Amino acid sequence: MKVALVRTPVINLKNSPFGSTPGIPSNLAYLTSVLQREGHYVAVVDAYGLAPHRFSSYLDKFEARGLIPEEIVNSIPHDVDVVGVSVHCTLEHGMGLSIIRESKKRFSEVPVVIGGYHTTFCVDPFLDAGADYVVQGEGEQRFPLLLRMLESGENYTMDGLYGHGFRSERVPRTNPIENLPFGNFDPLPLETYWNLHYAHGPVRTGRYISLFTSRGCPFSCAFCQTPKMWGGFWMAKSYKRVVDEMDYYHDKYGVSDFHIQDENFSLSLERTRNFAQELLRRKRNYTYCFPSGIKVETVGKRELELLYESGCRYFALSPESASKKVLDLMNKPVDLEHVEKVVSMCHRLGIMVNCNFVLGFPGEERADRRMTYRFIRRLVRLGLDEIVAFMLTPLPKTDVEDLMPEGLEYEDINFSPTWRDNYKKITRARIWIYIQFVLLKALWHPLKFLSNIQSVFTRKFKLKADMTIYRFLVDFWDRHLRASFTGISGPEISEVEWIPPEETRKELTH
Repeated sequence: MKVALVRTPVINLKNSPFGSTPGIPSNLAYLTSVLQREGHYVAVVDAYGLAPHRFSSYLDKFEARGLIPEEIVNSIPHDVDVVGVSVHCTLEHGMGLSIIRESKKRFSEVPVVIGGYHTTFCVDPFLDAGADYVVQGEGEQRFPLLLRMLESGENYTMDGLYGHGFRSERVPRTNPIENLPFGNFDPLPLETYWNLHYAHGPVRTGRYISLFTSRGCPFSCAFCQTPKMWGGFWMAKSYKRVVDEMDYYHDKYGVSDFHIQDENFSLSLERTRNFAQELLRRKRNYTYCFPSGIKVETVGKRELELLYESGCRYFALSPESASKKVLDLMNKPVDLEHVEKVVSMCHRLGIMVNCNFVLGFPGEERADRRMTYRFIRRLVRLGLDEIVAFMLTPLPKTDVEDLMPEGLEYEDINFSPTWRDNYKKITRARIWIYIQFVLLKALWHPLKFLSNIQSVFTRKFKLKADMTIYRFLVDFWDRHLRASFTGISGPEISEVEWIPPEETRKELTH
């Protein structure tokens, strides 16, 4: 079959500094490889990657970066058999609905399948908009099964699949990711992403690849969807296969910088050590980072030394709060003393560390925030490199979803929940945290501070913060000046090309 995979444009609040920084969609690269292995042709319409400098007004207070729905659908090859749309988060909800409707206008008889993180927690609106199927959970397993069903003409139910005329409960299950093929990034506009010089993690060399080596989490933080997404499982590739994958991308794409997007890379101490030692044994000169973070209690002095020696230069930690009371409310186990030790050790080694905090959790009081302020000041003195202060956003199917008022639009579930009663108070607290952090870092670690400023101009980023400043400058140019100075108002729209199945590719290369 000929399957077109679609990534929505990136949606952010207008004039908000708290939006996400998009990177290469590795999920589509992995899914492409799986579908090729099953014998399908694949085309990818990466709505953001095909037009990252295009801004369009969206739903009054939002903006979309990339192609708009009509352009997306016009980029799908005319002989498509199935359209698959990936909807990653709540901000992409309405855009996903629009792409469904546009797809049905042009391809009325072609099945439209919706999948992605968000669809695991939201089904009916996509079916109501005209989608034929909604796939929950791991698309690498369920989507190929659905395609087999469509090819055979037999209509049957499988767990985690919803469609017109039937529905089934999603049963979380382990995903044998060890056997997944390496990602095929060929249909993605890699050069465009590399020329942007920014991503979810710090882009050090310009050329990078995003990959995952594990999935899931055994913990049950009250604000997190991950336990529901993966059913409480943690699934990991073997350390040798991870290094094999890095070698594969290095040989194929010429990259030596890797962004490992795992939610919990280091849960196995033995695997972490073996991974670093395998890189050293093979004498690889790679750099890598963990922009989504690691669990702080899973690394000690020896692990950190090995990670640094093998190329790790950045990771995030998530202590969330310095108040034991708030951490208990969050159901978040954190060893705050160990956070301090890890920050101090990384400062001496040369690994850049970011700490994430969540403010505004139900039950948090001013005294609790003061504990967090004091804790952050201690971390800065110990050498903490950057900080991110989030405001609690209650996500669907989490323990705090009751905070959402009735009638709330999915797009309003974002990094700036203006509808929350304490929004202004928590926003002031976030700003105060950032002001304190910048001033204290400049005072206690002036060389680091100057190095961060320098990286903005050299575009060899060590931190997300430096990269974000650069992105703001690029965004200002894109919004207000690019068209005037270049005369270019938008991208040329044409159909994307089919990538043949695995066996056909082998025939073409012989």
